[in-house]
Amino acid sequence: MKRRDKAFYTNRFGSMSVWVLMVLLLSACGGGTAGNSGSGGAESTQAAGAAGSAATGNEATAGTHLNVALFWLGTNLDPAEEWNGWTLTRAAIGETLIQFDEKMQMVPKLADRWERQDDKTWLFHIREGVTFHNGKPVTAEAVQKSLERSLSLNPRGKSTLPIASMSSEGQNLTIRTSEPYASLPGNIAEPLFVIVDTTADTSAFAQKPIATGPYMVTSYTPEQKIETKRYEGYWGGAAEVQSITFKYIADDNTRAMALQSGEIDVASNVGRSQLPLFQDSSRYRIDEIPGLRTQFVWFNYKNPALSDITVRKAISYGIDREMYAGTLVGGKAAKGPFTSALPFGYDQITGYTYDPEQAKKLLSQAGYEDRDGDGIREKDGRKLSLRLILNASYESDSIVAEAMQSQLKELGVGLELTSYEDLTDAQKSGNFDLALTSINTGITGDPQYILDFYFKTGAEWNIGGYSNPELDKLINSLSSEFETEQRYEIAAKAQQMILDDAPYLFVTYTPINIVSKSLVTGAAMYPIDFYLLDRNIRWQQ
Repeated sequence: MKRRDKAFYTNRFGSMSVWVLMVLLLSACGGGTAGNSGSGGAESTQAAGAAGSAATGNEATAGTHLNVALFWLGTNLDPAEEWNGWTLTRAAIGETLIQFDEKMQMVPKLADRWERQDDKTWLFHIREGVTFHNGKPVTAEAVQKSLERSLSLNPRGKSTLPIASMSSEGQNLTIRTSEPYASLPGNIAEPLFVIVDTTADTSAFAQKPIATGPYMVTSYTPEQKIETKRYEGYWGGAAEVQSITFKYIADDNTRAMALQSGEIDVASNVGRSQLPLFQDSSRYRIDEIPGLRTQFVWFNYKNPALSDITVRKAISYGIDREMYAGTLVGGKAAKGPFTSALPFGYDQITGYTYDPEQAKKLLSQAGYEDRDGDGIREKDGRKLSLRLILNASYESDSIVAEAMQSQLKELGVGLELTSYEDLTDAQKSGNFDLALTSINTGITGDPQYILDFYFKTGAEWNIGGYSNPELDKLINSLSSEFETEQRYEIAAKAQQMILDDAPYLFVTYTPINIVSKSLVTGAAMYPIDFYLLDRNIRWQQ
């Protein structure tokens, strides 16, 4: 994916207070908080639907075709590479053995049942009657080969599933782990493990994977769109909509405009400031729910100032999370890595409240003072000026970054903002002081996955260089703890240890939404946002 660098400055929208006023005025014009708006009367919805079709010139395809906007698109369509499996599950192209429902409970998908036989052995029964998009049957052996492929091609595969061996017979798949691993069922639901037919030409999977979902790929244009048609042999019954075009529209506001103009019929993650535009229930449906995403900032320990825990704690006290959530971007002020929607110990931890006086006191204790009167503190002749990187496409990240910039300046901390169209390379490069993003912290329905990948020493996404051997030991203990409540206790202790070390800023828990034309039904938001559509999406008759 191409990368675009763009610097943001304090005066981009004027002062922060002006920006807050703009948001409040726009929200007031919208007539209230977005919710599950439902549909209006038949006459008005039919008129709206006709207007939408006319806007795109698609009268002939109304009812048989959908245009859907994706806010993110992977590097290609091979689920074993990078994070591409998320695209396949969002587009109803690929499926895993297990899925999560709207209450974050694990439910059967390609596996209709499973059981733990001992601490290292799991048995999965593969659903009868499932076929790949080429018509070949999905057997336990086919599943085994697909899992082996993901494990071999993706660096995070073996960390996600520490499998020692697998064996298959008929529809029974036996998985043996190298160590007790209690979170295996939830981890195997991660879209990295979308099941594909490895007997097909796997070199073509980047353009056209052979999976099992209700829709199959007909063409793919990198960084632009995916064309799909329904798979007539889908095990759950053929979908009603015959074809779907998934368009990649990264920018929140552009996605909203495309929905307004009729270019698209469904959009996920519409920017919060744009939601008031879709309050008319005769034309649109909005489904907004508390998500599992946590907006947070990495501190880069390579910066000498940020390797000082006193400075990190000062910055942690110096940002007003309650204001960000309540006034700027919605959602809830974050306390730790996991949202209050997850039962991972949120009520047992103590985070940072907004206390600018405490922040100033700590900065002075660390030896940083504004000695030349320019408003920025320094120590040993070095200014406390930091560079924060963020994603250019996410409205909420840009708004929060600008608010942070303003508040930290009041403390005597300079903050330069640099945005990227694709943040991944910049994050992995280590060329930053702070990195702002949001991640889904509940993707396996269990705390271990996120703790393993973001907080352990040397973990793939511990890009700030944080290390605490005692924390590592605590996280590792989750592997052999099978009692759910004990796992949550361990997670709570781990979170408090992280908060005490202050290697991250946990900012907000962001709400998520999906907005569709009123005549489209079946577009519902799941807490875990690697699901978007399924076979039930359809035009209302």
